[in-house]
Amino acid sequence: MSANKARKRRAVAARLYGAGQYRDALKAASAGLRLHPGDAGLWNVGAAAAFALGLVEDAERFWKAAIANEPDFAEAYYNLGVLSSERRNFETAVALYTRAVTLAPRYVAALNNLGNALKELDRLSEAEAALRRAVTLEPTRAEACNNLAQVLLKLERFDEARPWLDRALSLNPQLAEALLTRGRLHLEAGEQAPAIKCFEAAIAVRPDYGAAYESRAAASRAEPGAPWISGLESLWSRRAQLEPHTASTLNFAMGKTREDLGEYDAAFAAYAEANRLRYARQPFDEAAEDRWLGASIAAFPREAYAEAQALPADVDRLPVFVVGMPRSGTTLVEQVLASHPEVFGAGELGVLRDLVAREPLVLPPSADRPAWRARLRILGQRYCASVWGSGVTQRCVIDKMPGNYRYLGFLALMLPEARIISVRRDPLDTCFSCYATSFADGHEYTHDLAVLARQYLRYQRLMGHWAAVLPPGRVLEVSYEALVADLEGEARRMLAFLGLPWSEQCLKFHRTARAVRTASVVQVRQPLYTRSIARWKRFERHLAPLQELLAPLAAAPATAAAAAPVG
Repeated sequence: MSANKARKRRAVAARLYGAGQYRDALKAASAGLRLHPGDAGLWNVGAAAAFALGLVEDAERFWKAAIANEPDFAEAYYNLGVLSSERRNFETAVALYTRAVTLAPRYVAALNNLGNALKELDRLSEAEAALRRAVTLEPTRAEACNNLAQVLLKLERFDEARPWLDRALSLNPQLAEALLTRGRLHLEAGEQAPAIKCFEAAIAVRPDYGAAYESRAAASRAEPGAPWISGLESLWSRRAQLEPHTASTLNFAMGKTREDLGEYDAAFAAYAEANRLRYARQPFDEAAEDRWLGASIAAFPREAYAEAQALPADVDRLPVFVVGMPRSGTTLVEQVLASHPEVFGAGELGVLRDLVAREPLVLPPSADRPAWRARLRILGQRYCASVWGSGVTQRCVIDKMPGNYRYLGFLALMLPEARIISVRRDPLDTCFSCYATSFADGHEYTHDLAVLARQYLRYQRLMGHWAAVLPPGRVLEVSYEALVADLEGEARRMLAFLGLPWSEQCLKFHRTARAVRTASVVQVRQPLYTRSIARWKRFERHLAPLQELLAPLAAAPATAAAAAPVG
């Protein structure tokens, strides 16, 4: 009898929840639980109602109570996973979704969300497996098709990704996430107008979609009175009620919009709030970075290269690494060079980082160095097999992962034939541009001005070390400002460094048909312009931490700056 009464009370609460009467549903569930505290279903309905009302802590408590009363309650594990994903606690979310799927192997929603959480952690092969299971079990689930497309895009398997994106949109033409993905693909291909159309369609479908506003803001300069700006302003005004990551995304979009409209104080306020929210979630471990920097410098003294051979003049494959701080001009350099018919621009590859991730930062004793160098040469061969193994036919391939500057010590031993182009931009412009950019995870140092300045100084120190110890002829410095001022002269200098003949195509880089997948995707589709030079001056009154900490660089003699590549 008691079970029947609990079932009836659960049905009443569920009906109220289904009708959108969340407060009444929570009251009904709570009343039922006073009489039937062991009913996991009542705890689950009450949790869902509390979550819908924004009572996140209550929802979490209710779902945990549901599991305490019914340890095999797959739906409760799933719902706690959703809560963890909302908080961007993806490790916890993966564990919860995995438990839900273990209990209910055909739980497609859990498989879909598991794939998403794994994607956020860059566990891409596992994400692909989960999402393929989801679309196999439910081929008409548009969200899972789109999520699989996104994972394949991150794996750079573009030909496989596009049919899944097409399927998602054919199943649901108004799926905002798929419209956003389609728009980003258009933008990467240099197709600005259809990209903007997709972003605005996503906003029309989901007026609360922060990521769509961010992409729309990045796609072109804002124009006063644009309808999408009104939507952004409306949502931004309610950002205090949104979860922090969405609120920070909206702030980056608002900062870009206000900057385009010349409202620099308002723009900086939005950028600052965006960065505070991001940094509060994941601060940067400066002590660990200092330890890593010291270990890297100690592991690669000049003697590590004592037996280095002269730079090979003629090789079948010429790997080229364009390195520097983010937002320093590395994408522009790659686009100019990739416009040459004998050059393939591979974009930002994680291959080098992954190959050296487990290598100890310790210089072996003299007797062990031949074996050490031999092992590193094998890693170099693996790098080439990975890069050229994807069907690249050009002899010269550019890897434009800016952060590869961290691994130049390994690189010079792994690939002695490699050429390195170190791109340098005014430190204040570089740092402010980083601060105003909504990066994916992995750039946590960009979310605080003082931390960002200290990270720039670490970068400068490391590049100075490489300049002092690496064999000559490996690194060419390129100034962003010099490239903008004299495109042809700097392009000729870079091509000569690579041993390539001149090509007029390098001057038409903005017309080159290739995908660009960086924050500079819009800029490199335009002819050269100078408005990004001294951009920081528009925000000068707000940048005291940057100016104070970077002042020694500004005061350094020009000869000293030229002596060390500063990327």
